[in-house]
Parts: sequence; C-alpha cells; structure tokens
Amino acid sequence: MTNRRTRNSGFTIIELVAVVIILGILATIALPRFISVTDEAAIATTTSFVGAFRTAASLANAQWMLEEKPGSINWNGNLVNMNTQGWPDGSLPTSAGCIEVWNGLLQTSAEIVAFTGGAVPAWSALRFGSACVYINQDSKVFDNTLTPFFSYFPTTGAGAEFNL
Repeated sequence: MTNRRTRNSGFTIIELVAVVIILGILATIALPRFISVTDEAAIATTTSFVGAFRTAASLANAQWMLEEKPGSINWNGNLVNMNTQGWPDGSLPTSAGCIEVWNGLLQTSAEIVAFTGGAVPAWSALRFGSACVYINQDSKVFDNTLTPFFSYFPTTGAGAEFNL
C-alpha cells in the first residue's frame, strides 16, 4: 500500500491577505479619480444647462419683441410669463416662480424642486433677491464651494456662473 497525501486546493491565509492589501491599494488610487470624474460630470452638466437656459431666455426675449411685448408667450407649447423688460419671469417672486421659468423654457426631464437646504435628487431652485439660482444638487446637501450652480436675473436676462 502506498501512502498518499491528500492536498487541499484553496488559498492560504497569506495569499488572501495579499489580495486584500492589493485591492486596498488599488481602491485608494482609483477612488479619488472616480470622485473627480463625478464632480467634473456635474460641472459639465451644469455648464450645458447654463447654455441651454441662456439661449432659451434670449430667444424668448426675441419672440416677446416680435409679438409686440405681450405679458406671456407660447414657448414650445408652454405659457411663459414675461416681465416688462421682456425676460421670462415667474408669476411669483419665489422659488416656485423660478421653477415655473425653468419648466417653461427648458424641454428637459430633469427634476427640479424648491430649495430646502437638504439633499434633493436632481436640481433645486432658489429665489435670492431678484435672482433665480439653479443648483445641481444630485442628491447632495448644497455647499456653495462644491455644488455647481448658476443664476438668472429676470430683470436683465443676464446670468452668472458660479464655482464652475
């Protein structure tokens, strides 16, 4: 009779520890890059909305002039209130009015809600003085140094890009 040794096929504890260490090192290198890409995507999204919003507001102003300065215009099937300066404005000087302008001008499925200070799934709107501030929160709590946002001034039709 021969003496046979049975060999278990599996990983030793040393091999498992080595794999965990390697995965940890890869995660510490990849995670910051992934976070940076996510932040860059939010900025790019906000920049595209800035351009679309400005273009729509300017075209609405031109239509307002052509239609001899009515109180509202039909913009792609949406009734958009226009102020006396000829720029899209909400019916109320509140965050709800800013949401009204957003929904009237932009043909987007992006969700927008009134700013509450907490995290919201997509966009939030805040009336700050005469400005409408549109914040790309993307389920994050607003931080004015990190969260991309832009403003629109219905009195002049101008806007500003912040922290982009």
